[in-house]
Amino acid sequence: MGGCAAPKLSRFEVQRPSRITVPREVQKVFIRTDLVENENDRLGLKSRVLKALASELNRMGRFEAKVVETLDETAFNPEKDQIAVIQGEIISGGELDRGRFTDIATCTGGLGGRISSASAGAIANEAITLDSWRGYVCRKGNLKSDLIQGAFTSVLAGAGLEGAPPKNQVVRVYDYRNVTLFAQLNFTFTLIGSSRKTLAIRSDAASYGTQTVSKDSYRHAQEVHNIVVDFLGPLIVGIRTPIFPIPVPQAAQAMKTNPENPFFPEGPLPQPAERDLPAKEKKEIPQQLISQGIEDFIRTISPYKMEVGAEVASGGEAGAGSLLLEGKSLEARTTIEAVSQDERLAADWYNLGLAYEASAVSVEDYEDARRFYIEALDRDSTSRLFAQGVARTERYLSDARTLREQTAPSSNRKQ
Repeated sequence: MGGCAAPKLSRFEVQRPSRITVPREVQKVFIRTDLVENENDRLGLKSRVLKALASELNRMGRFEAKVVETLDETAFNPEKDQIAVIQGEIISGGELDRGRFTDIATCTGGLGGRISSASAGAIANEAITLDSWRGYVCRKGNLKSDLIQGAFTSVLAGAGLEGAPPKNQVVRVYDYRNVTLFAQLNFTFTLIGSSRKTLAIRSDAASYGTQTVSKDSYRHAQEVHNIVVDFLGPLIVGIRTPIFPIPVPQAAQAMKTNPENPFFPEGPLPQPAERDLPAKEKKEIPQQLISQGIEDFIRTISPYKMEVGAEVASGGEAGAGSLLLEGKSLEARTTIEAVSQDERLAADWYNLGLAYEASAVSVEDYEDARRFYIEALDRDSTSRLFAQGVARTERYLSDARTLREQTAPSSNRKQ
């Protein structure tokens, strides 16, 4: 079976207008720490959230944002100036759930069993244990790993080594730990000047969860031996991939695991500590929560930047597609423009438009990109790719008009 190749994309950054329009004369934003409640901020994210919020607003270029302890009344003239204040509440926390799971694993013996079970377990990210009877390899199994094991068995049988390997079943118990973290950010965006007006109120949440299984905690609660001879023999004749686990009554009886020794007392689940997080993710996880939590609030009040991908046209006389894929849009422009207009193919015109779009720094660049896309579409009116280029730049031009209204200095307003 053949598969469709993924489209080759050129990635670049564009700017989108904010979801609400903030008056153009509002340039300064003060994020007041004294008006951001953190009584329920169990993870202690407040200071990092406010710094990240100010940093992102400044990066977008629309506002001059600053985190302040309180608002200095001398910092502006309310009769002449209009500023914005962000206040709100940060709620964060988590839960640590520790316990014990039980599963039924199939243990495979022989050369084929060891090779195929170990390989299948590694590929499917399964836990591998050994039974105490003959050291057979035990794994829980799923569709992917069963197919892999079946393939190994078939190869070995074809080589004359052995057919379906002998199998046992075990009931295994193992310890797990679930860590869940969350952050809820409630912010308001209020204009202050000769009058006060709240323009935006948002409540956004982000969460993270992971499960860790202690590989050293696996124990076999019960083992059932010789199921190949007693039960599976007739079943595996004529088929290459036996289906496991088999519902053997003995194997289905999972013992209770230390009910008198709970992992934690009754009541709410405990708060996770830093040691409960994966070592590689201790710094990344809180930052992910913060970034996800502030994203929609920023996009509500400020123009924002985002990365987009556009498909590169194959072919063309200039052969500039590879440059676009490497992010070298200016070089692609030079390469295509070196080919005379009469010799350019439709793909050249499209890629020239894409080069202008990817390196655009002005409305004129988007207008040129749109013109080149239209030229490509005129030469091949059946191309959906070329039509998408025209539609995409038309949207950008519409956004540009909105952005101009949102970001132009007040002195440029029409009287």
